[in-house]
Amino acid sequence: MKKAIRNTNDLLLAVLMAGVSIFLLTSDKIITGVENGLGGFWAQASTYIRLLAMMLLALSVLQAIYAFNFKKDGEHQKLRIPVSKEIIITAVALVLYALLLPVLTFFPCTLALNIVLCGTFAMKENQGDPELKGKLPKKQVIAIVIYAVVLTVVLWVLFTQLLKCVLP
Repeated sequence: MKKAIRNTNDLLLAVLMAGVSIFLLTSDKIITGVENGLGGFWAQASTYIRLLAMMLLALSVLQAIYAFNFKKDGEHQKLRIPVSKEIIITAVALVLYALLLPVLTFFPCTLALNIVLCGTFAMKENQGDPELKGKLPKKQVIAIVIYAVVLTVVLWVLFTQLLKCVLP
């Protein structure tokens, strides 16, 4: 079996993506329409959920094809799950965002998420610089906050004004 699989990580990713896609396509727990019936086909959440689920399913098929070693050459790569500080911070931030969004509303939650993620990955980039040693200088902190505010405002305008979505 090892010779048939080129990369176990790719196969696991393909299986997980297919599982999420099938869940999104078949679950009764997903919001499937607009409660007031306004807006037509493109205003319904189900349209975008199905579209994204089908794209995810197609990508999972491509990922699975890539994971298999049809030529029977090359070396089998075992399952390696990388864990880093950035991955853990991102996962925790996204879970907290999902939990706090209905309570604290869109703007403060999205702003905090953008600041945390931008700061986390800026510190990661700064690790290669011997002068900064993974720290954030004051100028960079100010730039991160400005970028996060602008990004949050742009997302708010995009969803509320252009797409006419009601945000929490």
